[in-house]
Amino acid sequence: MATDAIARAEALGAKLKHARLLHRITQEAAASKLGMARTTLVAIEADKRAVSSQELRQFAELYDVPESELINEDVVPLELAVEFRSSATELEAADEVLVANMLNRLGSSALQLEALLGHAPPRVDLPAVVVSKSGSLDRQAEDAALHLRSRLGIGLGPIQNLSSLMEFEMGLRVFERPLPSRISGAVAFDDKVGGFVLLNSLHPPYRRRVTGAHEVGHALTRQTSLVVHFDGETHQSRTERFCDLFGIAFLAPATAVRRKAKELKDLFGQFSVRQLLVMAVFFNISIEAMTRRLESLDMLPQGTFAALKKQGIGLEHRRRVAEEMSVPEESQPFTARSLLLAGVAYERELLSEQQVASMLELNLVEVRRALQERDGYEGEVMLDLAD
Repeated sequence: MATDAIARAEALGAKLKHARLLHRITQEAAASKLGMARTTLVAIEADKRAVSSQELRQFAELYDVPESELINEDVVPLELAVEFRSSATELEAADEVLVANMLNRLGSSALQLEALLGHAPPRVDLPAVVVSKSGSLDRQAEDAALHLRSRLGIGLGPIQNLSSLMEFEMGLRVFERPLPSRISGAVAFDDKVGGFVLLNSLHPPYRRRVTGAHEVGHALTRQTSLVVHFDGETHQSRTERFCDLFGIAFLAPATAVRRKAKELKDLFGQFSVRQLLVMAVFFNISIEAMTRRLESLDMLPQGTFAALKKQGIGLEHRRRVAEEMSVPEESQPFTARSLLLAGVAYERELLSEQQVASMLELNLVEVRRALQERDGYEGEVMLDLAD
């Protein structure tokens, strides 16, 4: 009944099981939708029963995955366990499934691209942090943030390009794609293949930076699972709270924040909302993140952000200050490392523009523009670099 090509496909059962789990579908529900007994599905997922062409089409439709991807032995999914929320609403659950599947696909594409170029997966160059069950989380987060900054040699100043730092210095793959508005991002980590971070490109850059720094915290704590994060959620997990605190401490070190606030107050003779906005732009974080950081350091009264929000202080005010400070807020389809790898693959004619766009789930027009704007090899002056 099963075709030879499908019968020979290695690990098809594992791929089908992983696809089912990514869609939050139980074996009973999947078997019912496929019109087969649960025992049959169990045997298929255990690679003890071959799959027919018709069954493969049914699986592909149910799990929303191309048939070619299921039987292509070069396509290796991350197969990480996903930490789905048990209390998620129906809409939240649907968003979690969508984002978890997207990060899994993008991570798999990144691995394919690296393998295509003979490029070894980047080594995650981050210290492992064990969050203690007792003691101050604030202190642990501050210490971890300062230790990482020292290790990277970046001092206490603002981080100009967090995504590049994450990619080239930390060994994480970063993707910025449009996600449902309630999702801020997602992270996946595996000891063998490294870390993957997905950020919501519909959110302003300074909000993405806060999310990105939070996800760095996940890599530090080596949480081997795929986690989707909702915007503005209050975390109960001690580890998640550590990541929240670490993220803002990494982007805005306490010493630098105190120094900058004092500098502005001394310069203007006061510390007003305008100076607060200047600090938010200086550290390239949101108004909320900056205000809450000052609150946590006891530099502003608790509840200051809530009062500012009630007064209507928001994005437009921050944008005006950013313009006055000549700080651009641009968003690019590629992160630096993904553009580098995609550009090399394209120049070597290993991938077409369409294939790059498809693999990385980007708009073809944006991909074409980005690749054409890159400096190619032709006409470049070669240098004799010593080994």
